Amino acid sequence: MSLNYARRNRLILKLTLLMFIPWIALVFAAPLYNRYYPTVGGWPFLYFYLFIWIFIQPVITFVVYKFVDREAWL
Repeated sequence: MSLNYARRNRLILKLTLLMFIPWIALVFAAPLYNRYYPTVGGWPFLYFYLFIWIFIQPVITFVVYKFVDREAWL
């Protein structure tokens, strides 16, 4: 294993927190984005916000995967 134990645990914690960002943004921020106005491209803000997370989530997952893959934790 290329990382020492403490450094590896910190990195796992950071990656776990990174994976929770979309969940927190979608679950706990619902009162903030659950509205019709402003409209973005004719879409109500609620739909735009949920739609944009379809693209953000895979990017975050890819970043986490690359870190995990780089350290060969699989």
